[in-house]
Amino acid sequence: MSATLSATGRLAHLGRLTVHRSLFTRRFAAGCATGRCEAACCVLGVLVDAREREQVLAHADLVRGLMTPGQELDPTRWFARAERHDRDFPSGRATHTRAGAGGCVFLDAERRCVLQKASPAAGLDLKPFFCTVFPVTVAEGVLRVDDMGTARPAQCCGATPGGPLTVFDVYGPELEHALGPDGAADLRRLVEAAEIR
Repeated sequence: MSATLSATGRLAHLGRLTVHRSLFTRRFAAGCATGRCEAACCVLGVLVDAREREQVLAHADLVRGLMTPGQELDPTRWFARAERHDRDFPSGRATHTRAGAGGCVFLDAERRCVLQKASPAAGLDLKPFFCTVFPVTVAEGVLRVDDMGTARPAQCCGATPGGPLTVFDVYGPELEHALGPDGAADLRRLVEAAEIR
């Protein structure tokens, strides 16, 4: 099952979204909450919009000052050199954060995102969009729950077949960040209408 939805909020540049069946069917255990994150999703780094990369590099001194021993301090080593064209990103260009044995270059010794910690002092959100909304993601214009989320601990964001919670119970803030309040409400109505049928 899939459906289409007007792309709104941070995804408005796409015009329309295909809504993957995972948003209709994924269920979760009672007590599941993304706030219990253990940063398992940060192991490989993340794709970022080229503009997000430039924003981080413009605040390199602030970011570097919040890093813990063992993190890469050289901003020229924070992102992959290669860029790719990708319409899922507002600029149409994407690159990747680098990752090492400990995970994403921005993951500190306490398994917390340095970009998230730096954001208040920067006065803007330095944490990449796809990190903020994970495990909600968009690939080739399709809004979905990332399959990596199914391997996550049930208390964080891992799926539990037959669980009592829906994607709106667990990923409500992420969906609202991606689509805006009105877009998230439209998505909820779409999913609820499909359940009635």
